[in-house]
Amino acid sequence: MDFLNDFDPSDDENNCKHQEKPTYLPFKPNFHEKYWYRNALKENQTATAITEIDLFRVADCYHNGDFECAENILTGLRESTKNNRTHEIMLIDSLLQCSIKKTSELSSPETSISLQFLSYYESILVDFGDQIQFLRTKAFLLSKLPFTSNYQKEFKNTMALLCQLCGSFENWQLFEIGSKYFTKLEMFGLKLKMKKVLKYEIDHSKGFIQEKLKKRLEKITKELNELEGELESNIIESIHSSINSHKDTTTVESTPNSEFRAHESRSKNKLIPVSDQPATIEDFFHRFPFLSF
Repeated sequence: MDFLNDFDPSDDENNCKHQEKPTYLPFKPNFHEKYWYRNALKENQTATAITEIDLFRVADCYHNGDFECAENILTGLRESTKNNRTHEIMLIDSLLQCSIKKTSELSSPETSISLQFLSYYESILVDFGDQIQFLRTKAFLLSKLPFTSNYQKEFKNTMALLCQLCGSFENWQLFEIGSKYFTKLEMFGLKLKMKKVLKYEIDHSKGFIQEKLKKRLEKITKELNELEGELESNIIESIHSSINSHKDTTTVESTPNSEFRAHESRSKNKLIPVSDQPATIEDFFHRFPFLSF
């Protein structure tokens, strides 16, 4: 223990006193002009900065209705950058959103490309949030396609999966964008369900959100009254009975043939595997018999 005799704590104090403190430049916020990215130069920029500029330009084009320009930039990003799964999903979803917004009805070549994107999109899903976004995007896309019995069935199945995953009013109301795929009887039942979900959300919301939902409720109630006048009373009673005979909320865990591992995250547990989707869809239509399966 003799080495302790040579230890002098004052040495450290002296070293600290003589050590130079680092100097930092004063902080200056980097203010950009509102549309700085429109004319931003990409020379001598990092790859991350270039991607950021392009994404700002995509958002700008999309906001201003120039969906073709946004598509071109997004396509360039997919081809020129190395994307992980999350970025790839973001780019594909954005490309599909542009296709959805571009025209009232997609042409045959656009339909083919979009369906290819959808197929690839679905193949790289791994969690609950991505699957919800995928199904919402798919529903919007299918609503833009010309009416066929196949697209009709696909839209109904897509909405069944979406509302099984998350039965919020935001999702249920998407049935309206595919109204061409439903009869008046089916739309009456769907709007009745929307009204029930909406009342639940109004009871659990406050402030401006509640006010906005109440206005939506008034609109749906008016639409229901109009449809009710076109349907027979016994059919209306049957639909009311089917709507009130099940719970307001459902979970994927309640669907048959679903096996989840305890060690997986909940976001993964909620994702509906492809193998379980037929049973999930069948369960949905069983609970809402007014919808033709």
